[in-house]
Amino acid sequence: MRGDMIKAAAVILTGIAAPAAAQVVAAAPAASATPAWRKVFENGQVVYYVGAGDLPKSGDGQIETLLEYKVPQVIGGAQVWSIVSHMRLRCDAQQMVTTDNTLYARPMGGGPVVETQPANDSWHQPQQGSLGGLVWRVACGKP
Repeated sequence: MRGDMIKAAAVILTGIAAPAAAQVVAAAPAASATPAWRKVFENGQVVYYVGAGDLPKSGDGQIETLLEYKVPQVIGGAQVWSIVSHMRLRCDAQQMVTTDNTLYARPMGGGPVVETQPANDSWHQPQQGSLGGLVWRVACGKP
């Protein structure tokens, strides 16, 4: 049941269309291992960030993303404010895969971990105009 809720949250991530020209701005430091986040998308329901640490630019790399809800969601009976996803990128091949998702009880990946689960994802090319495409573009430094 909880796995289905995490999968539903992942669908939310892939189903949100990103603006064609998202402005990348500095964001507050997170409680996770990533020292800072770069805001890349916001609408009335969520704010989406990409880890501002070592972005790969070319070749293979790893990155964290953070989805923060503006109103907490109840997933599996627990309140969730944010989800941190770990992704692997192949910048030169324009491919990405989400490896896991961690749900947090507080904003910006803070507070107790509600649940961590491996992602049910495979290597794919992100669609242009999607959040995946935006993440790839920001992380890999591509136009």
